[in-house]
Amino acid sequence: MQKKRRLRPGKLAISLQRHAGDQAAAEARRIPWPLLLEARNQYLDWQEFYYWVRSIMESEHGIPDWLSKKLDEACPGFLANEKQYLARHPNEASLTPVRLGHWIDEHNFSFAQQGGWLLAITFYVVRESRYQKASACWSESVRKWQRARPIQYPSFEKWRGEAAQCDETAHLLPRVRKQRACFKLVDPERLAQAVSRFIDWEAFAYWARLALEASASLPGEVAHELNSQCPGFVEFSDKERQADRRIPQDWGRLMLWISDHFFQEAQREGWYDAILISARNHPRAIRTMEYCNHCEQIWESELPTPYPSFETWRRDADRYVDLAD
Repeated sequence: MQKKRRLRPGKLAISLQRHAGDQAAAEARRIPWPLLLEARNQYLDWQEFYYWVRSIMESEHGIPDWLSKKLDEACPGFLANEKQYLARHPNEASLTPVRLGHWIDEHNFSFAQQGGWLLAITFYVVRESRYQKASACWSESVRKWQRARPIQYPSFEKWRGEAAQCDETAHLLPRVRKQRACFKLVDPERLAQAVSRFIDWEAFAYWARLALEASASLPGEVAHELNSQCPGFVEFSDKERQADRRIPQDWGRLMLWISDHFFQEAQREGWYDAILISARNHPRAIRTMEYCNHCEQIWESELPTPYPSFETWRRDADRYVDLAD
């Protein structure tokens, strides 16, 4: 009988991460991206609150009265349930912070749990800078407060402000820390605006992609929009295609054109990669890519006539869900 091959720990971890990512992506495709984005942002808010509470709990080895009041306001019923639980399991008091995290999931995100897409939310959340900063601030706060208890603990609002200034890469692997160093070179608001513009341009490129890479001449709608939005690109791409005898990579050339013409400052200042990383984790950008793949399947034999306008295609991309996945 053939023996099963065992994966090394590192490869096993990568395999499990890939499986979790595939499952999260499948869950996400069933949900309209605006709903997924709103749920992600709400989850981020709750994670910041959770880490603030947890940092105080672990520093105090308990829950001060003033924090109990805050918990009763934000999570009514949790402390009563926790009291009953500890009466049955008195040796598990140290796990109260962990149970608070489960309680928040079960009570504030039951709609996602019951709908089978909570993993999709958490998949996006843990890749967000806000989450990583809150996690780093929790760890730093516990270490600092256990060494010297503060006269007064910071309010949630003040702690969240401190978290925003934390080094989000503090607990990441060296390779990942190096990749995310670019985030330190740009203000978060400026980055958010650039990411929004990039996602719009990337959607434009996805819309033109299948027409660009078809063997036939460009549909009039696509040629008109390219000449209007990216004047000079068609001529540039034609020259590059003639110089490169391999399979045409017109979409890649268009994305390069976009980055060189509309994101020069980010490239010059060294934070263009922060735009790319943020866009890869944005629900709208991912959904647009998935819709482009969907169009590639249904347009495999022939491009539609007339070719849809960008506005129509973008609207359909925003509405796209894959209920059969």
